[in-house]
Amino acid sequence: MTDPDRLLALAALMAAVVLLLLAGMALLRPAFAFWPPPETASWQNRLFRVLFRIMFYGLVGATALRLWRDGVSISIWQSWLALVLFATGFAVAFAATASLGWGNAFGAQEGLRTGGIFGYSRNPVYCATWFGLGGWALLAPAPLILATLAVWGPLYLVAIFLEERWLQARYGAAFERYRDAVPRFF
Repeated sequence: MTDPDRLLALAALMAAVVLLLLAGMALLRPAFAFWPPPETASWQNRLFRVLFRIMFYGLVGATALRLWRDGVSISIWQSWLALVLFATGFAVAFAATASLGWGNAFGAQEGLRTGGIFGYSRNPVYCATWFGLGGWALLAPAPLILATLAVWGPLYLVAIFLEERWLQARYGAAFERYRDAVPRFF
């Protein structure tokens, strides 16, 4: 990696690690509310958004610079697989987030979504993103990019358990019925 893409990827990795540490702390210590944020104007919401943007845009920038400089270093069929996983994963995640509602996606209490894609998986955003991350890893297998993607994946696993706790507290029996009827992943 050249210096600009190394710096972007390093910033992305550091932001991802901080996010995972904060989410892990919230998982181990429920009194430490980090995700979902307790309210939209909270420091948790602002910090999450800043760190997530550093992670995401750092990865995008590092990947773009690497691909521009070095091109794709994998075979044609691997490139197609990478692009299909990347595009499909992130398109489904984006569509599921839109279906959930952007406010709900960031901790607002706008109602429990159980229909559409949420009738097949309680966590379609996270599951689809994991496919997108797999495609990204195939497409840009630079060490710092891979390290950041390897932190992003578990971050979304921790988020699932944090959100389930939050949904149980907010929606009680309605969430329990949904949880019993729809699988966590697929």
